[in-house]
Amino acid sequence: MTPPPYVAPTKMITPDVNQTYTHGEDLDPEVVPNFEMRFQSLEHAFLFYRKYAWLAGYPVKKNRKRGTDGKDLCCSLEGKHNRKVEDGDRKTSKTSKCDGSKAMVCARKARDGGRVFFTRIVFEHNHKLNPSPSMMKHMRAHKVEDPSVMNLVDTMHASQVPHPNVMHVLRSVAGGAENLHLTERDIQNRRAAHVREERMDDILKLMAFFRECKANNQQFFYEFQLDDKNIIKNVFWSHATLLGYSVWGVVTFDTTYRANQYSMPLAMFVGFNNKLQNVVFGQALLRDEIADTFEWLFKQLRAYQDSLIGKAINLVIKKTYHKYCPWLTNKFRNELNQLNTQYPRLSETLTSVINHPLRPIEFEQAWAAMLDKYEVHESKVLMKLYDERNMWVGAYFKEIFCGTMNSTQRSESVNSAVKHGYCDN
Repeated sequence: MTPPPYVAPTKMITPDVNQTYTHGEDLDPEVVPNFEMRFQSLEHAFLFYRKYAWLAGYPVKKNRKRGTDGKDLCCSLEGKHNRKVEDGDRKTSKTSKCDGSKAMVCARKARDGGRVFFTRIVFEHNHKLNPSPSMMKHMRAHKVEDPSVMNLVDTMHASQVPHPNVMHVLRSVAGGAENLHLTERDIQNRRAAHVREERMDDILKLMAFFRECKANNQQFFYEFQLDDKNIIKNVFWSHATLLGYSVWGVVTFDTTYRANQYSMPLAMFVGFNNKLQNVVFGQALLRDEIADTFEWLFKQLRAYQDSLIGKAINLVIKKTYHKYCPWLTNKFRNELNQLNTQYPRLSETLTSVINHPLRPIEFEQAWAAMLDKYEVHESKVLMKLYDERNMWVGAYFKEIFCGTMNSTQRSESVNSAVKHGYCDN
């Protein structure tokens, strides 16, 4: 990197401390403060001066010094920073923007209770002004939050409108990006603040919502489980559709859906009616996926699924057939892909072996033939799948009525409906 050229101290240009700066001559006189102006209130006077400062190119603040009673507005660079700690003793370096700017207005209300007027106006600054809307919107003093605009923003956030679309609407309402007194970060921060506020008492809101549902529908049922610190860890809820469980004997149970801010599994019990339409018997939010949690859950509703779930099912529902989803092979996708790389036709053969046999003996014969053909007898993943064959291969439960359900497809379709119908809208 080339160093900057040397400049002798005698040739350095030092700013003139006595030089002053004011607003440009092209500024509309109607927006420039004068002593003839009258306002309905101090707030109206302050709003007028803030608009003038925006157009002139500097931030403003209320003067909180003793004797002003907060009725003076001045340039944010007014005053001088008083050092309370010597530089050598300061742990962190702090800077101040105050440079002694004198620009200000003093507003007072008439003694007879009439309108507000300016009693003092100073236009001169000791620093340059920057009347650029793209720069002014970053100054905190000019981040004007119009209540109607903020209500619009909150409504769009509540409706899950994407952030780029929110900004497009705001720019259109303001008549262009240069007229918008808020930045994208301001809008994002507002959204984040609302999310934090909602999270603070989300459990209380959930319980209040459940009580309201119970008051409006006596068939609504909810239950929750506490941990050793009396904190809610699991929540289950259902309604009148649960009565249909005693009629329809086939249910899928899935905990793979985690589209919520806490990454808690949304467990869903999904069956179907006599028209093969999906019926949601119950739902639960779970902190974890261990046997004790599933045991508690199945005591709320009789159902079945997955390896860790099997232990809980045996404890709670004695005569239930517990089967895995055929997509169990997806859990071993990487290992199977490695085999497919070595044996390109193995995947096709494996699919045929799983789906075509009608009886267990046919499956076992086809499996043995596959191992011999590709010489993969030592494959650990194939050994694992074969050891659990009676839990996921259809040939081992042909005699069990499953109501056309041999996978979690129904649960996945309901998960999709929840995501697109509620979470994304």
